[in-house]
Amino acid sequence: MSVDRERFLQILQRPRYHQFLQLSLEAVEEGYVKLRLPFREELLGDEADSYIHGGVIASLIDIAGDFALISVHGRGLPTVDLRVDYLRPGRKEDLIATATIVKNGRTLGISDIVVENDAGQKIAVGRALYSTQ
Repeated sequence: MSVDRERFLQILQRPRYHQFLQLSLEAVEEGYVKLRLPFREELLGDEADSYIHGGVIASLIDIAGDFALISVHGRGLPTVDLRVDYLRPGRKEDLIATATIVKNGRTLGISDIVVENDAGQKIAVGRALYSTQ
């Protein structure tokens, strides 16, 4: 089964928070998604910081993990649990989240997510659990 890219983009771009983040779709296949978060000054922790706020990175991880499962289910799924490990600060740079499905069960789905910069340095990794009911 192939992913309907236009329908997928509609689901991705509908929420106002996604619009604020200005996420773009780099790639999608069944069980896999790659999203880009373009850097903007509004994403920094505060004016003295030179790194992207951790909550923004956690949001990117959650969204990417959900959309890996959306590529199979065709609809948004509620988050049950989210784990984020921050590996290095995201500086004034775009971030790319790659998510793959680990498990797609009747009641729960799990995605693993890696966030990198354009140089391929890992910024954070995450695992997310979603209700598939």
